[in-house]
Amino acid sequence: MRPEDEAVINVQREWNDWRTAEVRLGDLRGLHWFQPSRAPRELLHGYVACDKVTAGELPHECAARGDHPLLVCVLRSHTLPAVYSELVRRASGTVRNREIA
Repeated sequence: MRPEDEAVINVQREWNDWRTAEVRLGDLRGLHWFQPSRAPRELLHGYVACDKVTAGELPHECAARGDHPLLVCVLRSHTLPAVYSELVRRASGTVRNREIA
């Protein structure tokens, strides 16, 4: 595992939810851009297994035993610039020349 994968980031289930949780960057999978309903623009999203949350809480129901993936939103304003740049780089296959302005 690369050192940057150990970085802890804030995520939330909905782009406008006040509840956040912390996960390791290396535990995020399937990074992509998605514009949820009523969101002002596309936002960075990914999946994390519910048992990989290191702090906080992501509202969900565990219907099955074991881990299952949760769709989470990563807001630029809640993420260190260098870490956000790495996330954008990892999601780059899903967008056309997106700028980090």
